[in-house]
Amino acid sequence: MRRFPPRFAMRTAGVAWCALGRLASAQLPGVAVNPHLVVLTHAKPSGEITVVNPRSYATDFSVDLHFGYATTDSAGQARVALADDADGASAAGWITPSPRRFRLAAGASQTVRLLAHPPADTRDGEYWARLTVHARDAAAPSRVAEGIGDSTPGAVDTGLHTAPRVALALETATVLPVFYRQGAVQTGIAIDSLDARAVSDSAIEVRAMLHRTGNAAFVGLATITVRDASDSIVAATTRQLAVYRASAPRWRLPFPGTARGVGYRVTVELSTRRHDIDPHLIVAAPVEERTVAVVP
Repeated sequence: MRRFPPRFAMRTAGVAWCALGRLASAQLPGVAVNPHLVVLTHAKPSGEITVVNPRSYATDFSVDLHFGYATTDSAGQARVALADDADGASAAGWITPSPRRFRLAAGASQTVRLLAHPPADTRDGEYWARLTVHARDAAAPSRVAEGIGDSTPGAVDTGLHTAPRVALALETATVLPVFYRQGAVQTGIAIDSLDARAVSDSAIEVRAMLHRTGNAAFVGLATITVRDASDSIVAATTRQLAVYRASAPRWRLPFPGTARGVGYRVTVELSTRRHDIDPHLIVAAPVEERTVAVVP
């Protein structure tokens, strides 16, 4: 008589990440965090976030910190560089979250406290970390596929082999920035280069090369305005902007132009005005502005 192996389950896990390049983290099913930005200082080295479980069942959460900062990729899209700390700007190693792991019932919340204990020789300036809140099903995952047949030792071989049972456990995570500011901090933005080009009969692509000045990240807005030969505004957009070191953003604007942008001009204004963030948390800087002609 032939015996079949015992049934077994295979579990796979996927991780869904938020848009890391944005300052404010996205809210994904299973991870709800407030606020979206934490600032600690030498005078106030502690802070907190609130984690809410919006699911209809119990969920396990964990919290960790890594060094990371906003930048752009080769296509000019915002992303977060999770890299080694090459110049001592990381605060990830000396900010402690508590608790690090916890389980929440459906609709329940948990306060996670953050405490900074920087080295004694920390110089004035701003230090960065990315706090990640992970959420994973607390209950056993649901079966999504199961074979048929009797695998009991001694059972009659019916010719129906038992297939693996496959279960999915989805892990989601949200990432938010944490700043630690020591002593006097200041910021600014420099536009190293700016060009605007008509990439079609109905779109302009604007490219910039930016670098931060001072010892703190430049967090604000980029306002891009397109004017025609009569100085009338024909297109405009405002985008969130965070420049920790250097950034090379690209913005595309539709416009009702003719002759592929001949006679048009683009103005880029960079400011630290952010209505979605408490102004007390922003390091203010003078507005930087530049105008260029559109290249057909």
